Amino acid sequence: MDQDRQDVREERGWLGWVQLAIILGIIIFSLALTAWLAAGSSGGASNGNGAQVTAAPVEIVRPRAASHTVQVRTTGTVRARALVSLTPEVGGQVVEVSDSVRQGARFEAGETLALIDPRNYRLAVDRAGAAYADAQSALQRLEAEAGLAREEWEALYPGQPIAPLTALEPQLEAARARVTSARADLEQARLNLDRTRLRLPFDGRIAEARIELGQTLGAGQPYGEVYAIDALEIAVPLSPEELARISPAQGRPVTLTFEAGAAPGLTGTIVREGARLDDRSRLITVFILPDDPETLRPGLFANVTIEGATMAEALSLPASALAGLSEVRTVRDGRIVPVTITVLDRSGDRVIAAPFDAGEGVIVSPLPESVLGGPVTIIAEREN
Repeated sequence: MDQDRQDVREERGWLGWVQLAIILGIIIFSLALTAWLAAGSSGGASNGNGAQVTAAPVEIVRPRAASHTVQVRTTGTVRARALVSLTPEVGGQVVEVSDSVRQGARFEAGETLALIDPRNYRLAVDRAGAAYADAQSALQRLEAEAGLAREEWEALYPGQPIAPLTALEPQLEAARARVTSARADLEQARLNLDRTRLRLPFDGRIAEARIELGQTLGAGQPYGEVYAIDALEIAVPLSPEELARISPAQGRPVTLTFEAGAAPGLTGTIVREGARLDDRSRLITVFILPDDPETLRPGLFANVTIEGATMAEALSLPASALAGLSEVRTVRDGRIVPVTITVLDRSGDRVIAAPFDAGEGVIVSPLPESVLGGPVTIIAEREN
């Protein structure tokens, strides 16, 4: 019991000392504040009415001159420049289907994606070939007959012109036309036979396919969609201000990054601009051609960094130096002088501006509106 009372007394004594220390701290702070205000009143500048104005303490930076390459950072979406329908040019039953005819599968230029039963088309080639040979034989016989007719005419009527009918010229023209038609029929039959192999003239990827073994396909009917690998591009919407910062945009180099594991980082080039601004977003789209689109897929989001022009003469400032969108406050002859600047670029916590007169420095410390135009005292210069 006595021990408990002793502990309570010690605890109360300790709390008393803490309270006393707090009170002494408040008194010391109040005295220091009063002394600072008194010093400011006695040492400040006059405001013209006899009252003394305290010079506001400020921190400054001196703008750093450096060359700068303008960069626009934004996002875009991978898309296929065009989707091509998987459409057979002849109809028939599918007797072979490549493993490449699956959604997302890659195929090579000229690869047979599907084979339509070619037997009827081979027979058509044979028939057309026979008809062509027959037309050629008929023409040869008629040419021989026409030659004999000319010889007989010359024997009977030397030096006399032979009549077209006697020379069999109309019959020869008709026979030659039949040969031309038969040759065209043979070429068409061969072309149709070749078209039983469903092929495309580019390396691509299957976006959608609806072709199965044993299925009967109709000529001219779409059975899926594909896109060319080298026809992938990144569509990037930009504001007019962003577009102006990289103008002219066409040919500008671009760095592309993607979500982790989605695709490796790539480089690319802006190849064209959209024709007009979007009615709703008021943005204009630029299109980027990636240097190696093999790993990309339509719909993939890309982080895009576009490099603009390099400016040899520019000033670099911390973003905290801005008062508003395009104004800084400088110190000249011990007073605050606002200056409107031309902001060329923003990069993280830095602002790049066109050259301007910074006076003794640009203020970066917080500044009450009440001291604008008044005297200041530079108390520190930050590194820039």
